[in-house]
Amino acid sequence: MTIGVLGAGYVGLATAASFAARGFAVVCADIDEKKIVKLQIGELPFFEEGMKEVFAAASTPAMFTTDLPKACVCDIVFCCVGTPSAADGSADLSFVRSVAKTCADAAPNAVFVLKSTVPPGTSRSILEFVQGNLRVAANPEFLREGHAVQDALNPSRVVIGADDESVKLILLDLYTPTGAPIISTNTVTAEMIKYASNSFLATKISFINDIANLCDVIGADVRSVAAGMGLDDRIGAKFLQPGPGYGGSCFPKDVRALMHLGQSVNVPLRILEATTAINADRQSLPYRMLIESLGSLERKRIVVWGLAFKPGTDDIRDAPALSLLRRCMADDARLVAYDPLVRSLPSEFAEIEMAGSAIDALQNADALVIMTDWPEFVDFDRAEILKAMRGNCVIDPRYVLR
Repeated sequence: MTIGVLGAGYVGLATAASFAARGFAVVCADIDEKKIVKLQIGELPFFEEGMKEVFAAASTPAMFTTDLPKACVCDIVFCCVGTPSAADGSADLSFVRSVAKTCADAAPNAVFVLKSTVPPGTSRSILEFVQGNLRVAANPEFLREGHAVQDALNPSRVVIGADDESVKLILLDLYTPTGAPIISTNTVTAEMIKYASNSFLATKISFINDIANLCDVIGADVRSVAAGMGLDDRIGAKFLQPGPGYGGSCFPKDVRALMHLGQSVNVPLRILEATTAINADRQSLPYRMLIESLGSLERKRIVVWGLAFKPGTDDIRDAPALSLLRRCMADDARLVAYDPLVRSLPSEFAEIEMAGSAIDALQNADALVIMTDWPEFVDFDRAEILKAMRGNCVIDPRYVLR
């Protein structure tokens, strides 16, 4: 069986890597020529634990191409392109439609599987868009950045959404050997499972951040509160870590898209409205604390530890740290940043100094803000930090320091 993968981002490369490791012939295509050239010589366009090793063992340069039609002439074609937020919060499906048309033209009646996160009803609308010249299914991904390869190789569950029984059987044959629990349903339900899952996890984060706000006022230890809650197996400990709000490429856009869908059918999702409002408030908290401590930020040397939206990745998409940097830049602060994996920032942040280590960044600092809970930061204590600084303002919305 041959596998085509359209899109060489986190989802596409993790998907390609997992099927190549299982012995399938895989063709992974992307329109970004620079990215493909890097992949052909064994370089990844981003950091993802274990992915380089899997590709080194299971891939060849010929596996990667800019020829999208070539990747469509396979037994199964996985659509792994982006679905960014449009201005109104809905999911922009232009990339999905583009590759669907490419596939329909190159390989009519191909099995076209949407692994991209798409609003419920997308599979059916794509089938109509290509005038029935594809067999369309939904197979949402549940990959965690930093663990994407492990999750692709050993999925916690597989969701197969198919309105065509023959397509369902093909995907069941593909995934049954993984041993993962399989949910087989129609396309709209499969698409909804993905959105509901991400939105619930985002809600869990906003819930503990709301509790953290209260704990800080009344003198309770939110870390102990979270630990006590997490021991209840009905709740679980995951996603109960307080912080400066959720970010990344999934939760912000997926929550917005599901809210937009609800509004479009006159079913407002009030819990998600609260989740979004709490997240926005927590993202602004570090800046408010800086202003409260320092007054004017003009010419103040402010150090930010952590740029990635979470540990284990170099992904800064919608990272809370970027929101903080923008606000401080607008106040003419002198900014220094350190992250173990993120070595450069987009051009809008060109004035920010990138430090080579956490301790180096602290020299002559007026304030420190910890925005990502990298394990190496846990090894520091406040006394050690304050000794290296000029000022005494340490803001820890991740509750890293003991």
